[in-house]
Amino acid sequence: MSVRVGGISGGIAISKKRKNAYTATVSAKPGAARDWRLGGNRNRALAASRFSQPHVPKVSLGSVGGFFARIMTMGFAAVVILAVSVGLLAGYRWLTTVNYFDLTHVEIAGVNRLSQDHVRALSEIALGDNLLSLDMEQIRQALTRDPWIETATVKRVLPGSLSIQVVERVPAYLVHYEGGLYYCDESGRLIDKVAPDAFVSLPQIEVEAGMEKRLALLAELKKTVGENHAPFKFSQVGWIRLSWGRGLEVQLMDSDILLCIGSENWMQNLKRLNLVLADLRRRGELEKVGVVTAQDDKVWVEKKS
Repeated sequence: MSVRVGGISGGIAISKKRKNAYTATVSAKPGAARDWRLGGNRNRALAASRFSQPHVPKVSLGSVGGFFARIMTMGFAAVVILAVSVGLLAGYRWLTTVNYFDLTHVEIAGVNRLSQDHVRALSEIALGDNLLSLDMEQIRQALTRDPWIETATVKRVLPGSLSIQVVERVPAYLVHYEGGLYYCDESGRLIDKVAPDAFVSLPQIEVEAGMEKRLALLAELKKTVGENHAPFKFSQVGWIRLSWGRGLEVQLMDSDILLCIGSENWMQNLKRLNLVLADLRRRGELEKVGVVTAQDDKVWVEKKS
């Protein structure tokens, strides 16, 4: 039997010869403890190097270039916007001073009671004004401050014309208010004080205290009379009173008859009043009548005293 020891690799080979001439070789594995120590030293060195060196962020040249590109783009956009704004302002100033848009004609429509000169004076405009520099809303407000103008529409007609369309208030009644006589519309809204040089003969109205909430009856009555659904014309009416006790009191001037129409279900009361007056007219007794009252589904007739 022979034994050989290798010194380089640390391996041990055992050779054993027997009579039957077989050979067995056993190799011993390298020592694990030496390799572990070497590897551990490398790991510790790597860890120490990581913790000992400070972390420095990496800056890309591409990101810096993109940042400056965005700054340049935003600056260019600001310059363009500023240039456009200055150009628009200069253009507007030029348009509002050029003679091409001078006001040469004013068209006024819808006036009946008011004169065109009066409307033109209210608008505070003059021929030669630059049409583009005029404020349409300011002109409209100036016109509607007049008590006789309900609404107004103002439009530019380029290059040098202005169109004014007004809707006047229409007086329907006369009313005593605060010691004066005023015009009012069909709903009882005050318009303006009666002027001696522009007097219009209209029925007078009187509203008892607390009956202001029934002013809408005045407009309904005027509409009904205009549609010939009443036994009289509006020109025959001397005065109208909104009364708590009798509702709508209508004094007729030509026949000197007082008609009283109950405010509750007043259309039905008016129909019954029509039937009774038609019957009295057919029998020739209308001249003897002083008061006719239609109220609460009944009609009363009183003779003249």
